[in-house]
Amino acid sequence: MTDLKSAVQLVLQEAGYQTWPASVDGLAAIAFEDDAVMGFACLFEDVPTMLSRWRDVETILLTRHAQSLQKAGQKTWNIYSLFLCSGHANEVELRQIRWIEEDLERTRKIAACGLTTRDDVVTALLPLLPLQYQPLLDSEDLDLTRRLRKRIATIAPTAANAALDDAVSPAEVVRILGAEI
Repeated sequence: MTDLKSAVQLVLQEAGYQTWPASVDGLAAIAFEDDAVMGFACLFEDVPTMLSRWRDVETILLTRHAQSLQKAGQKTWNIYSLFLCSGHANEVELRQIRWIEEDLERTRKIAACGLTTRDDVVTALLPLLPLQYQPLLDSEDLDLTRRLRKRIATIAPTAANAALDDAVSPAEVVRILGAEI
């Protein structure tokens, strides 16, 4: 099991955020900021505690840091509150966690539970992270002729090569297709 605080801090730092420790009423938290975004990651021991305290924790952090937030200029449109925990949730709790993210008051929110590995943390923080994968431009999927040939082969196997061959007349392709029916 991953130490959640360390994993969150490391993932944010690798994404280019400055981070520093914070706390709220005995709860571990991490403050973070880059050129466009700032926020707080609040770490809870269990799901019920997260569900019962997230709103109060958000209020306390915003009140405590109001002066700094007011000086942030355009970043005030991109303040995030992250509510994270390693505990697992049942179906009802998962629905309540989604409702946290749908709450559009005061800050943007990310809420997640069941964070036991670094990959879980990365998945939870994806909205704050740069793109994770680069497309492979030499991939077989980008060879449109090959993709079309495969598609035709699925529909009419005997016509696959003939349909894309300039030396084969359209009438011959129709004849081959007719022979398959």
